[in-house]
Amino acid sequence: MKSETIPIIYEDSEIFLIDKRQGLAVQGGSGISHSVDSDLAAQVGQKIYLVHRLDKETSGLLLCAKNPAAAAKWTRLVGEKSVVKEYKALCFGAPKNPRGKISSDIAERGVKKRAETFYEVEKVFEIPQENRDESSTEKSDAAFPRAISLLRLRLGTGRTHQLRIHLAAEGFPICGDDKYGDFAANRFLKKNFGIKRLCLCAFRLTLPLADGQKTFEIESGFQLRIEN
Repeated sequence: MKSETIPIIYEDSEIFLIDKRQGLAVQGGSGISHSVDSDLAAQVGQKIYLVHRLDKETSGLLLCAKNPAAAAKWTRLVGEKSVVKEYKALCFGAPKNPRGKISSDIAERGVKKRAETFYEVEKVFEIPQENRDESSTEKSDAAFPRAISLLRLRLGTGRTHQLRIHLAAEGFPICGDDKYGDFAANRFLKKNFGIKRLCLCAFRLTLPLADGQKTFEIESGFQLRIEN
């Protein structure tokens, strides 16, 4: 299968900033036919170096470097939080507070590590009663979510699957998350609204460039069409 062209949002002598589509792996490996590290290299005609990661099912802005020195520099900047990464997510339910911080440890390779996620509620969609499939054998609230919220998220730390784990643990899992999410609610969303993907997007990235900080933003790519 031919690889799709990867949109390049910004480029300079050190980096490419790309818009990674949902379903494209960042790094190649066994059983992976397409990935950012191979497809982007073929597209631009040079080897590229990964600076940070996004899950395969997460879409959005991803930073890649053009050489080892640039990779080391930008990896350091990401680690120092000089690069600000912001996300949008559709979640089942909604936080009680319009904004706040989730602070709970996440285990990485068997070791618990501190993790922080900052959130802000952008919109809450109430699901009308008529959208609920009463013929379903699943009668739990999980099968019939009453509301879905659009959240803006910022990482205080960068643990593996941090956003997905934190939001699920707080009771508002990301829509379409087939690992940490609500599987019955995911089926409901797919049947009633046609949403089949993980609704998480790295929609904004702020970079410390030579001429000052610059913010890049893209559309999240997922919309819930519910009339409130």
